[in-house]
Amino acid sequence: MDAIPTWIFYLAAGVIGLELGSLTTIFIQRWIDEVPILKPGGSRCPSCEHKLGMLDTIPLLSFIVLKGRCRHCDEFIGGQYMLVELSCMAWALASAYRFGLSPEWGVYLILGVMLIAGSFIDFETFLLPDRITLGGTCIVFVASFFLENGVGWQSTFLGAVAGAGAFWVLQQGYRLLRKEEGLGTGDVKLMAMIGGMTGLAGLPLTIFVGSVSGMIGSLYYTIRPGTDGIRGKVPYGPFLSLGCMVYLLYGKEIMAWWNV
Repeated sequence: MDAIPTWIFYLAAGVIGLELGSLTTIFIQRWIDEVPILKPGGSRCPSCEHKLGMLDTIPLLSFIVLKGRCRHCDEFIGGQYMLVELSCMAWALASAYRFGLSPEWGVYLILGVMLIAGSFIDFETFLLPDRITLGGTCIVFVASFFLENGVGWQSTFLGAVAGAGAFWVLQQGYRLLRKEEGLGTGDVKLMAMIGGMTGLAGLPLTIFVGSVSGMIGSLYYTIRPGTDGIRGKVPYGPFLSLGCMVYLLYGKEIMAWWNV
């Protein structure tokens, strides 16, 4: 890090985050549309299916210049694309500040982008792809053997088992008591990934932040037209992902303050 000026590192981190965000929007849309993720042919307008050129897909800039519309059919593309790119850029910069230029930054950058992708998919479909939850769990477990400043493979393993196990018990208990599904299996798998990222010690704070933010977020789903009031479905994955990110960025400081 000393050999590279700080501002260059942050500039590069922001650009990398935007580029990853652009790729993430493609992944999200293709997964939702149930088309091959690696389908050739590049990006296309979701309305007119016209192939988008290089000038149409510059992260963030193209959306601003084109005012969020397709240059071919003039249909509004949607703000989700810009939100995904901004989210990935913000995570890239925040994690760069936290971890610096290190292997930890690279690993957590990728895992964080995966959580962002899963969150936007969960908001839209109430589903979490296995390639994110199970794939992320595999990545974090393998990385735990190589990251010098990570939580260690033992805590990674225990965190993954404890996180998934606790939510599996909640899922089965709710199903037994209410005779209906209250917690998706995707959330159980997601907690294996998140528990591996935070380690066993980070689970309480992660779940607490996820629960509080989830309660606040549920207000939107309570009043949103077309929902069944407080009994309507609420995607829990995005809020658990937020809790994980908060812990990775500020967990040590929060835990130190809490223990004072």
